[in-house]
Amino acid sequence: MLKWSAQGSRWKAGRLQVGAGPLTWKASFGRQAAALPTDLRRTGVRPPSVREAMGVNPGARIVECESHDGVVLIAVMPEDLRHVIDALEGPS
Repeated sequence: MLKWSAQGSRWKAGRLQVGAGPLTWKASFGRQAAALPTDLRRTGVRPPSVREAMGVNPGARIVECESHDGVVLIAVMPEDLRHVIDALEGPS
C-alpha cells in the first residue's frame, strides 16, 4: 500500500513496479499508475502505528521515504521488505 502526501492522505492499495525505468506504483483498482519521484530516498523503516494498522496489515512494515514531492510511505509485508529496499536504493 502507498501513502503519498502529493497524492492525498489515504492509503492506496497496489503494487510497486520495479524495472529498468523509474519506480512506478500501479493501483489495484482502475488503471491508475504513477511514477514515483526519481529523487526518492529511504529515511526509515518501522512498524505501523495503531492508527495506520487500521488501514494496512498490522504485520506490515512502513518504509518511510522523502522526495522533492513530499513524504512517501510504502507499506510492505516483511517477506518483501528487502526487495523494496533494494529497489529504492537502485542498482549497486
